[in-house]
Amino acid sequence: MEEFGVTRTDMAPMDQVQRIPVTEVFIDIYDPTICLNRCVNKPCTYFCPTQVYQWQDNQVVINQDRCVECGASVMGCPYGNIDWKYPPGGTGVVIKHG
Repeated sequence: MEEFGVTRTDMAPMDQVQRIPVTEVFIDIYDPTICLNRCVNKPCTYFCPTQVYQWQDNQVVINQDRCVECGASVMGCPYGNIDWKYPPGGTGVVIKHG
């Protein structure tokens, strides 16, 4: 099977995002076989602005530490195959108002 997906070099600057560590999984794939067998262009790999999803070894690899909780990946999955929830209270992205 061909390798699909996009390697991005224009990722959001993660060093400018402050996060409180999340110890539980809040992003998952409902059915990995959909990604492998039905999803041709792997839009999650380029729709997410911080590259949470990468296509490696015929599977979607999720780096949830990169997530800025924008919801773009859920909207970009044509199969509704991404299980995404806000991180539990007190964790995740922290926005400072100056």
